[in-house]
Amino acid sequence: MNNCKRPDLIVDYKHVPAPKSTASSASQGVLAQSMPMAAMFMKNKFLAWFAMLTTVHYALNGGDEASADQGPLLKILMSAVSLGVCYMNVVFPQPGPADKKA
Repeated sequence: MNNCKRPDLIVDYKHVPAPKSTASSASQGVLAQSMPMAAMFMKNKFLAWFAMLTTVHYALNGGDEASADQGPLLKILMSAVSLGVCYMNVVFPQPGPADKKA
């Protein structure tokens, strides 16, 4: 039978932290910076929400501490503005093509 209490079978656990990948954080920073602009230009609500979620995820993970070009709060503000631009027609509706002829 297997005896799990044998002292010669015990192996100590040694924690090795995972290395921080600079390539993934850099690509996530570019995505968090460019996606709100794409959402504003195309007025695509899906892209705006995707930009908001990726930007918040980027900010919560610490962001890129080495590059001080934009802070994470400025990126979150930019994605919030892109959400506002995409939902602007709810507040200020544009007249449809049938309304212009009448």
